[in-house]
Amino acid sequence: MATEEIWIIGTEPPCPRCDYLTRMVKDIVTTAGVPASVRHLAYTCDEARQFAASLGLKPGTAKDVARVAAVEVDWNRIHALIDGPDEKKTADRESSCCPTAATKWSSALDEALRPCEQIARKAGIMMTPALVLGGRLFHQGSVPDRRRVNAWIQECFGDSAEGIQSQHIVEVLGPGCTKCDTLYDNVLKAVAQSGMGDRVTVRKRTDIAYFQDMGVYVTPGMVIDGKVISKGKTLTSGQVADYLKDHFSIESKFKW
Repeated sequence: MATEEIWIIGTEPPCPRCDYLTRMVKDIVTTAGVPASVRHLAYTCDEARQFAASLGLKPGTAKDVARVAAVEVDWNRIHALIDGPDEKKTADRESSCCPTAATKWSSALDEALRPCEQIARKAGIMMTPALVLGGRLFHQGSVPDRRRVNAWIQECFGDSAEGIQSQHIVEVLGPGCTKCDTLYDNVLKAVAQSGMGDRVTVRKRTDIAYFQDMGVYVTPGMVIDGKVISKGKTLTSGQVADYLKDHFSIESKFKW
């Protein structure tokens, strides 16, 4: 493993917890300008097995831990937490133009699997999702709080992270689909055509919790300097340029 890499070791395809953690880490790395690449690895791949073996462990899931350590888990409840009719979760899932496994994650899911997480290492298992930064295992078995993940990333890469010093920040919010990518490309075009590339940073945000904190429940969304400009619209580069002109004429008095 390269020292500038971050691994999230999980299931393939990613389960809600693995997918959510991967998107959170990518979002933090992008936002902070951390010089590290983020990889999602299947726990069954050779790299994951070799890494776990270096710690005297074997990679596995909550089901593996439950089987080896005889932990009683209400799997019907687990499935209900993922696919149940909870109104809030259903609304959140339907709000995205590109629903992903991450939209099915909830803290309640982690709590329900906590008994497995707590005994995993004693059972000799590196439980998914596992977060590995620069060759060190920092967390396994659940989705840690974003503040903790950010602190760990700064601990490992903070000294070399340049950060982004642009005066203005435009964010494109979306888990990732054609519409989100199109809006991101159109924002890049609008910024480039404005001649303000040295004053504006464009970020692609993929953390679903961040969308909700911003009040964006229908993606893709566009945010300029912390202000939500649009929700659920794939704006053209011309429309984006108009929004940028309006914003900067008010906020910064820049001339285009």
